[in-house]
Amino acid sequence: MSEIIFLIILCLAIWFWQDALHARELAVKRSRHYCNDINYQFLDESVVMISIKPGRDFSGNFAFHRYYHFEFSDDGKNRFSGTAHLIKHHLQSIQLDHPDGIILESNLNSKD
Repeated sequence: MSEIIFLIILCLAIWFWQDALHARELAVKRSRHYCNDINYQFLDESVVMISIKPGRDFSGNFAFHRYYHFEFSDDGKNRFSGTAHLIKHHLQSIQLDHPDGIILESNLNSKD
């Protein structure tokens, strides 16, 4: 019986790890694409998860809410912070903290 419980826990851990990797890849892709669309540079080609919370999606089903931090530049010399918010594997919002003002786009429900 303990082997079955161990295997279930192991399978859940592997699923969670794979799900997290997929969500991170989507955050990188979407953040890069958004920065390119508004003529900013997406720096370091990476994002860092700053928060993960259990919650619900818009259908009321269980979903993880993930927040990722990234950096961007307007001229290649300065570094500014940005945040991407994913629910499941759907980008919900991107916030760019630019010194001229915060740029916030929401309801970016594109799918991959």
